[in-house]
Amino acid sequence: MLRDIGAFVAGLAVSFGVILGVQMIGHAIWPPPADLDWNNTEVVQTYVSQLPFLALLFPIASYFLGALAGPLVGARIGTVKPLILVGVIGLVLLAATVANLIQIPHPVWFSVLAVAAVIIGSWLALQLAAKR
Repeated sequence: MLRDIGAFVAGLAVSFGVILGVQMIGHAIWPPPADLDWNNTEVVQTYVSQLPFLALLFPIASYFLGALAGPLVGARIGTVKPLILVGVIGLVLLAATVANLIQIPHPVWFSVLAVAAVIIGSWLALQLAAKR
């Protein structure tokens, strides 16, 4: 039981680390303005709407890779069936993604791809974890 809790925490940590790392690369290529007020929804929405298409692909890729890597690590460490750890980690990531999409308005296509990236990444993690 304790090992499975550790596997869950490790899986989430890996997921969020991957997401953060990939998004930091995107921000290094397309840095946000230093004076951007992240607390002003309208300002953030305007900023996001002006980003080039490729800049918005970094978060999508980060969600996919995070949803793939974290659950795989959790399933590898844990003792319960992979479906449980992959499913729980994937659901937490999906909830975090939806919360982020609600907090920071994005184009509709981005929101659809972000949710799909988490679902597909988690599904692929399950397929790979089930083969162990």
